[in-house]
Amino acid sequence: MCRVLIYLGQQETPIYDLLYGPDNSLAHQSYAPQLMHHIQNLAGLGLCAWSHHSVNAELPFYYKTTELPFFDKNLYRLSKKIVTNCMLAHVRGVEYSTNETVADQNVHPFKLENTQIAFAHNGNLSGMSEMKQMLTSRIKPEIYSQIKGTTDSEWIYSLFLTQLQDYTAEISLDEAWDALLKTLIILREIREECGINEASPVNLFVTNGKYLIVTRFVYDFGCNINKVHKAFLEYHSLWATFGEHYGIHDGVYKMLGSDKRRNILFASEPLTNDRTAWIELPEYSITKAWIENDEVIFRTHDLIV
Repeated sequence: MCRVLIYLGQQETPIYDLLYGPDNSLAHQSYAPQLMHHIQNLAGLGLCAWSHHSVNAELPFYYKTTELPFFDKNLYRLSKKIVTNCMLAHVRGVEYSTNETVADQNVHPFKLENTQIAFAHNGNLSGMSEMKQMLTSRIKPEIYSQIKGTTDSEWIYSLFLTQLQDYTAEISLDEAWDALLKTLIILREIREECGINEASPVNLFVTNGKYLIVTRFVYDFGCNINKVHKAFLEYHSLWATFGEHYGIHDGVYKMLGSDKRRNILFASEPLTNDRTAWIELPEYSITKAWIENDEVIFRTHDLIV
């Protein structure tokens, strides 16, 4: 199970406070996760971080490396200097196998140079090799030609971009929402046509720096016909915390304040050992969040496709 976090808020926070500072930070989760701890996340780290006050604010600080985050001194130094009002970060977990490819092009999040949308995935599509031929015909050629890596996640991203009317233009939250639902429906159809019904988690994360969408979902949960993979015996987790201010309070990282929701943070597991300020998102759900009148608004819906 990979580990992902996505943050959106009025408050610009140092990326250090998300990646390194908390007692269960993303860097810490890469080697000592608290949930689904039979899988370590040692196959790379990536992030897209936006800031209102940066040069070309519509473009994120986009960083990828196969370096382990706790050994990445350059990122550690930069993290204390770069602030963000929206960030999508991901540490990649893979099985210990010579069949896996650890490479920069497989590190999440994915973001084509000619689109505003960044994308990350926590999970695995079973039977991907059987699905590729059918997926190829469902992806726009100009997007298909930009697939560089070997992950199922990049194919999901490409299929998602294909559902947008013009993936190079400004994409509204409603259009991105509809496109993500269409993507999940198409994947379901292709799985059925290929006779694939093995458990396949698809916790997805989408953002353009102004809004975000996250899913907590799995196809055919618990169905393991050919093999039993430990990662499929638990439902991939997804947690959220929201409030007025995120940072160090009384010596520990917390989200405080309830009068106005100025910030929201989703993560595969809470960034703090104290989980009292965190809520676990429902299984089979999709959530969207955006900023309106200086406040973060979010809505969670059942996800049935």
